[in-house]
Amino acid sequence: MKKQIFVAAAFIIATMELAAQTATADGLKTRTKSNNTNEKTIQANGDIGAAPKLTAPAQSKVFTASEIKNAVTFRWTPVVPKPKEGVTYRLKVWQLMQGQNSTQAMRTNKPIVTKDVMDVTQATVSGIYTGPCKPPYLCDFIWTVEAIAADGKPITEKGTQETYSFSIEKT
Repeated sequence: MKKQIFVAAAFIIATMELAAQTATADGLKTRTKSNNTNEKTIQANGDIGAAPKLTAPAQSKVFTASEIKNAVTFRWTPVVPKPKEGVTYRLKVWQLMQGQNSTQAMRTNKPIVTKDVMDVTQATVSGIYTGPCKPPYLCDFIWTVEAIAADGKPITEKGTQETYSFSIEKT
């Protein structure tokens, strides 16, 4: 009985996946939500797929002063499905100031890092930490990745982007 239920469940899942692929192939818009951020990306053909998901440094990672002096590697998942023309991923990092939250920092502060990479899902950055964090600058940072199509337009619908934070251990 358990084996029959398992086979039936597998058949249902396979049928749903086939239907989703057929709908995408027919040019119908399908919406996929990521588990945590409800982000959607619009592909060049109008289909909606999965937006980049940030993976490293992990959310709320705390670096020691010696660790942050080395290069930091930022990683994320690719846009799915990948557009034929390729994807430029734009990494941005902001440093928070006293009294700011991440949204305020993104709106008002100039990014301390802006780096574009083509069709790769990581970027290494040196020189993020330039010395002791003193008011009004905090030892707190946020980062995000935006997927950009070959035509220069953001792939992420309405500019929604996942943000992660990291900080430097206060000594």
